[in-house]
Amino acid sequence: MKKLLLLGVASLSALTGFSQIVLEAVDFPVAGDSIYQGIDTLIPLSITPGGAGADQTWDFSQLRTRQGSTIHFADPSTLSSGSSFPNAFLAVEQFGGWGFADSSNGTVEITGFAGDFTGLGADMDIPFQDPQTIFVFPSTYLSSYIDTAIIDVRMEAPAALVAQSPIPIDSIHFKRYSEIQSEIDGYGDVITPIGTYDALRQRNVEHNIDSIWIYAQLLGGWGLLPGQLIGFENPRVSDVHRYNYIIKEIGYYAVSLTANTNDSIERATFVSDPSLCCFGAGVEETDIAEAFSIYPNPASNGFSIRTDTQDKLVYAVYDVTGKQVLTGSLNSTVTFVNSAALASGLYVCKVFSADGRLAGSQKISISGN
Repeated sequence: MKKLLLLGVASLSALTGFSQIVLEAVDFPVAGDSIYQGIDTLIPLSITPGGAGADQTWDFSQLRTRQGSTIHFADPSTLSSGSSFPNAFLAVEQFGGWGFADSSNGTVEITGFAGDFTGLGADMDIPFQDPQTIFVFPSTYLSSYIDTAIIDVRMEAPAALVAQSPIPIDSIHFKRYSEIQSEIDGYGDVITPIGTYDALRQRNVEHNIDSIWIYAQLLGGWGLLPGQLIGFENPRVSDVHRYNYIIKEIGYYAVSLTANTNDSIERATFVSDPSLCCFGAGVEETDIAEAFSIYPNPASNGFSIRTDTQDKLVYAVYDVTGKQVLTGSLNSTVTFVNSAALASGLYVCKVFSADGRLAGSQKISISGN
């Protein structure tokens, strides 16, 4: 399979220099392919998305595989949820579930998900009301598209949510509206922890609106689920920048960065090797980043830190010079931090366990002070 060629082509790519590539439909993964991904959420401020344009070098060699997972590409007909997506030609394992892809007229679209993507403890099949475009072929420098994606699904309320609710809940209604502007804004060499590759950079600017509704007799019908029951604002509006560095060898992302509107990187996934996993685990760092979130981000007078652990934790906020400017204890699953005294700018919020080990780190932008 072509995925086994990754390590072999790395050294060759490093010798060829910059080149303009064209991503064709034939390059896209097929059923039976797999990619091992590293995940890093403790990212130094020195790592940035880099520049746009021709003949770029994007160096992500300092990313660390703090967690690892294998992305599997499968025939939808072999999966129990495949029948819910009859037009899908490929299923992609991600986020603890499966995404189903359709292809027509040179466009690859995600038509739905199967799994617990709401975090409410219930597996479900979620067809998109309006599919989300992820690739348009051929893709080359300055290719672009604008897309709208809509998820709108209703289901019986999960038992875990019913148990937490102060009132009886019958059903939930999950809605997501996304606007996406995508452009191949550069090409050059992307340097990963396992090699260097010719790459196209896809920059996606996403505007998302998520809302979860509940049906309860005491409410007289449908109403918004209170945010304190799920640990985040509801509805939640988010603006995200994603930078995908696509290589022809796998027809997929060699590096994918999730950043806020200030291009501060919050999460990176990248091609890796199982032997590199898991950096720092159980030694100097206890990575709870998957269960650690900050909102709103950017913030003005304050922000909340949410963790999904009952362990005793402390937080510290640092400015770009490394100076500690705020500190305190996390005494509940959601803790409010008053940032009114901080000047506008970029900061890093770190969470530590009671014995002083780093448990998570995220960047936060303070504006308006």
